[in-house]
Amino acid sequence: MKKIYHIIACALCTMIMGMSLSSCSDDAWGNDNPETENVFYFGFEDWGRLNNGVGYTVAQGQTVEIPVQFWCAGSRAFDAEAFYYVDSSLTLGTDFLIVDADGHQLQQDAKGAFAMTWQLTGTDTTNNHRVQHIYLKALNVAKGDVTITTFDPKDVDADGKVRISNGSTDGVIYTPNNINSQYEVHCLTQNYKVKVTIQ
Repeated sequence: MKKIYHIIACALCTMIMGMSLSSCSDDAWGNDNPETENVFYFGFEDWGRLNNGVGYTVAQGQTVEIPVQFWCAGSRAFDAEAFYYVDSSLTLGTDFLIVDADGHQLQQDAKGAFAMTWQLTGTDTTNNHRVQHIYLKALNVAKGDVTITTFDPKDVDADGKVRISNGSTDGVIYTPNNINSQYEVHCLTQNYKVKVTIQ
């Protein structure tokens, strides 16, 4: 009798685990649902331990390449724009720059954000995950840390929690990055920042 209960318990555990894994598929965020067809997600490609603890180092005069990804299945009739921010005691433009792949300096908008355009038009061959890079160039001046975020740093409290998440620690919370009449871009509270150490 004990053996039968053990077999049933194991079967139930296997079934529950299978259901949990299947619910985390790429389609879980809803491209098959018309209400969320134009809701996309933007975050850093390296999730680390899901604790926003991913870090990079860059030597003076060098450029570090930081991959970010955009979740979108299929193509659309428009391209989408997502935003990222820098936060540091170092001075942007003096101690470091944000540049494009060719080394040209990028400019912040009036809100202090850097814009990143994601091509959604044309044939999609990305299997839901489009990848681009943020480039930070150290300028042979000062050493220190730069935090790059998908949230405005003003929305993060002194403990590093995103205020807009209401302090929740239960799983991933989707929060706005860019919302307009055509689409919504949200970011993920478990990988919304990385730290770059300039050595």
